[in-house]
Amino acid sequence: MTDNSSRLILGMSSGTSADSVDMALVRVSGQGQQREVRVECSGELPFATELQDAVHHFVAHYDRPLAQLDKNLAFFFGDCVNIFLEENGVAVSEVDCVASHGQTVFHHDGDPRQGSLQLGDLQTIADRCRARVVGDFRQADLHAGGQGAPISVFADWVLHSGAKKECAILNLGGIANISYLRPDAPPLAWDCGPANGPLDALMRLKLGQHCDIGGTLALSGTINSGLYELLISNPYFSKKLPKSTGLELFGSRWLAEICDAHPQLSNEDILATLCAVVAYGVSFSLASAGLSPSTIYLCGGGRHNRALVKTLQSVMPEIVFSDYSQLGFDADLREAIAFALLADAKLLGEYSTWPSTTGAVKPSVLGNVVHSRT
Repeated sequence: MTDNSSRLILGMSSGTSADSVDMALVRVSGQGQQREVRVECSGELPFATELQDAVHHFVAHYDRPLAQLDKNLAFFFGDCVNIFLEENGVAVSEVDCVASHGQTVFHHDGDPRQGSLQLGDLQTIADRCRARVVGDFRQADLHAGGQGAPISVFADWVLHSGAKKECAILNLGGIANISYLRPDAPPLAWDCGPANGPLDALMRLKLGQHCDIGGTLALSGTINSGLYELLISNPYFSKKLPKSTGLELFGSRWLAEICDAHPQLSNEDILATLCAVVAYGVSFSLASAGLSPSTIYLCGGGRHNRALVKTLQSVMPEIVFSDYSQLGFDADLREAIAFALLADAKLLGEYSTWPSTTGAVKPSVLGNVVHSRT
């Protein structure tokens, strides 16, 4: 494929919360940082409760049939494509490809040799929606000695190429990660540490809820200094950049250990303390890299957590925290757009990683392409 004409790509993203699939139909032309990107339509489709529970159970225990979960997710993702296109009056024949990141159920805890696993079989998706599908975005970087994450920084580099000064974008998903754009140098990127992952895990474990909506419970809690000091002593925080992590280190098992070891602490106090740990991971990583952005743009579900944002602001009062939408794109669509652009780079044979973002020995063209057999 050449870059002479525009491409229409449907990007799909499902975060670690497994609550919904974000979808963005993106029109792309050009290549590199000269791309023109326009979102034609967007939406989200919710996970069925049973499928969401299956994902969370597998990530916590690894004791359910992997192949069946892989297929069930693929059927769901394929159905999402069909429903979304029908609702928006778009024929699948008009779409150049579907970009499916898949559902992450494992990411190494610092040793890339352990790998990274995203479920949602690409061939099944392609056959179900009768479209070309690009996915499996992390493996090429892992094979090049990289961390396999973060990879959304490619989209940030494309979308915000006109920035005249350094720009920091903080994604508060299950894990907190930063894209740091520099006008005259390759971008930087890394995982700071936990974000929503352990917060949501506590709500599921203790209260049977999916999340602390708006951070209400955390706002009513008090940071426990003993627990805080214990948690920030985790060796991950002092690792050299670039680095990545996952819920294997900072997820439900970690949260359960915290709760078991501190039964005297209220849910509110643990949530408040975890918010402080998230803020520490962000501030410490920036300081260790010698970076001091004037503004950090927030995206990911954690930006709706008032306690988390308040804690970030208190730890870094010299920084202005602003919503990612101020950069011109819907913050809720950042990941879906990112995977659409990674798929576009794959179709053009364009590198979409840097050693400075994943630690790989060389840049990689991310993704694999699968064609429908029906």
